[in-house]
Amino acid sequence: MSIKVAIAGIAGRMGRTLAEQVQRVDDLELIGGVERAGSPWLGQSIATGLSLSGATGSITQDLAALPAFDVLLDFTTTQSTLVHLETCLTRRAAMVIGTTGFMPNETMKIKQASKQITIVHAHNYSVGLTLLLDLVQQTSAKVGAEADVEILEWHHNQKVDAPSGTAYALLDAVKAGRQDAVGPSVHGREGLVGARPKGEIGLHAVRGGDIIGEHQVLFAMNGERIELTHRAASRANFAEGALRAARWGFASGAPGLFDMRDVLGLDRAASDGS
Repeated sequence: MSIKVAIAGIAGRMGRTLAEQVQRVDDLELIGGVERAGSPWLGQSIATGLSLSGATGSITQDLAALPAFDVLLDFTTTQSTLVHLETCLTRRAAMVIGTTGFMPNETMKIKQASKQITIVHAHNYSVGLTLLLDLVQQTSAKVGAEADVEILEWHHNQKVDAPSGTAYALLDAVKAGRQDAVGPSVHGREGLVGARPKGEIGLHAVRGGDIIGEHQVLFAMNGERIELTHRAASRANFAEGALRAARWGFASGAPGLFDMRDVLGLDRAASDGS
């Protein structure tokens, strides 16, 4: 039996990639997609609108108008994701959320919903990036606050939030390694900023061209430095990770809020420093 999948933002860059990947596998079935109000793809079939031969289902503005689905893949905007969250709660469907930029009160809504349905929420669905987070936390735990840490990220010129959600996840990994949940962070530097404060973590966002995504964490110490880098050459790897999360979430069937570490079976206790 195939897993019935719906895709929010199906006509966007990531949505199209997700649709293409779903069509290539036998265990997932694409039953429909959602687009924003005013989108030229509304009312079209997925096969016609996305030129995706063999696809079934249509593109609608209202997720609730779609046939029954098991998992929603949502890489849209914070407000759209929260609207879709309500429909998934009503239908008891699992969610794989790739949207970033949620405010604390919005994140709390996702946490509350996860008490009733399975939600996988990751800043980045790349398997390689998930492993990078693990390596960053381990490195941070070993070098401690004596190392100066800088987090750099590059993305395309259409990305709306900065720094990226993944950069913040890397920041959390550094802090978790240090067992310091509060440590100071700074977004870029300008002017006479003075000597670098001990324990400060720098975040820097670059936007340009069609860069898919690159993240680097620099640990600088006296006489040496460690550079941990992940570069994405295609959105396909993010889509493959999201599909992996969809399968995992459907198979789990248990309410809860999870991320790619759970999907990959990484030791959360060790990673969280607990």
